[in-house]
Amino acid sequence: MADKIERSSPAVGSQEEIAEKRRDERYDVSDASRQYIKLKVKSGNEFVPAILGNFSRNGILFECPVPFSKGEHVECIISVSFLLSREISFRIEVKYCYADHGSHILGASIDTISDETWFDAFVEVHDFIVLRQGPV
Repeated sequence: MADKIERSSPAVGSQEEIAEKRRDERYDVSDASRQYIKLKVKSGNEFVPAILGNFSRNGILFECPVPFSKGEHVECIISVSFLLSREISFRIEVKYCYADHGSHILGASIDTISDETWFDAFVEVHDFIVLRQGPV
């Protein structure tokens, strides 16, 4: 999924210009890591599963079965089920959304995080999973 997202991202400007706007490190989520890291996005009154592509403290990129509008604010939940089980809720503002082979690719900024400490712990768990699996 990450390759598909990188190739087809509608971002304007060179990669250097885009990278300069990012303040925090971006963490890619490999296919193998997705068995431990789950993302759900609220659509209407229910949460739908989404495929997490990458994330940082300020942004997120994912694939979702439902479309969202640019500027829309949406509630999300990331759950981790490796060594511990924990859900972290946060709100995003959709920056772009485009259709791609029956699903939708979304880039969004993170507005609020319910628990900053657990978000930091999530990053640590992500890094631990990546280290344990080695190159994927």
